[in-house]
Amino acid sequence: MNRFRKNLRPLAPRPGVFRRRMILQLTSLLDLLLIIVFVQYLEMQRVSANEADHRRDVEAQRDRLLSGERHDLYEVWQVHINGNKSVYPDGSALITSATQKKVITPRDAADFLSQLNDVMKYSPRPTGTCILLLTWDNVRRDALETIRSDLGAAANNPELKNAWGGTPVRFEVVEGGFLPESQP
Repeated sequence: MNRFRKNLRPLAPRPGVFRRRMILQLTSLLDLLLIIVFVQYLEMQRVSANEADHRRDVEAQRDRLLSGERHDLYEVWQVHINGNKSVYPDGSALITSATQKKVITPRDAADFLSQLNDVMKYSPRPTGTCILLLTWDNVRRDALETIRSDLGAAANNPELKNAWGGTPVRFEVVEGGFLPESQP
């Protein structure tokens, strides 16, 4: 049998069959790829719609706080985190009370509390609950999370609550959401 094989030419490959199999395999992979891209598109649309709804809710809450009929029951101090296209340094905070407006650039949580306390001790004592309204510009997510944490810790800090003596002031942190460039 080996003797006959030597004399025979090797079988020529059948390019048509091989090519057809390859095309069929690539077609199913392309279909799968298109399905994955479409599912990702739908997920991005859903997340975008949820973020837009959340932003509208937060902006409505901020507007109610700043212009509500119960405004005389609380005082609002705004803490605005400046973004990378701001006239202020990136990551700095513009703190606005009834009588004070100052930009701070905290290095860590303790420095944030210290600088916030320095700004607020020159403000008149809030008559009721004081709302710390957190707004931000175009900032990185990690910088925003850090300020959220620092502001929450400051609101519960006895040093800030007792800055004016007498009865401690109650502070509440409320997120006001994205707010483009806040001017001095």
